[in-house]
Amino acid sequence: MSEIDKRQEQDKKAQLLQNQYNQYQETLTEVQTQLSTISSQIEEHQIVDKTLVAIPPSERSNRKCFKMVGGVLVEKTVDEVIRLLDQDLKSLATSKTKLESEVVRVRKEMESWMKEKNVKIVRQ
Repeated sequence: MSEIDKRQEQDKKAQLLQNQYNQYQETLTEVQTQLSTISSQIEEHQIVDKTLVAIPPSERSNRKCFKMVGGVLVEKTVDEVIRLLDQDLKSLATSKTKLESEVVRVRKEMESWMKEKNVKIVRQ
């Protein structure tokens, strides 16, 4: 095998490793973005829930409240919205937990792959 062939082989292996590394990075970025979005939604839901729960129950019964459902504002009562927010918060918390474990899993998988392939990060 000539020097040129060896060099081309090394370049090919390096490119494959770079592509795999980039794929791991993209996956991590995507999951972290989703996690950030869900965290923001949880915070927003908690603010609304806290505000609505602060209304005394005697004043809630006839009070209108609007909730966005699929891009449409729907009229509900305050108590209905509080129940819906609680359900949404539980669902979002479950999703957040799954995404957090996904981030950990992908990082471990990436670290394991890097050790196995003896990959070193080189910044330019």
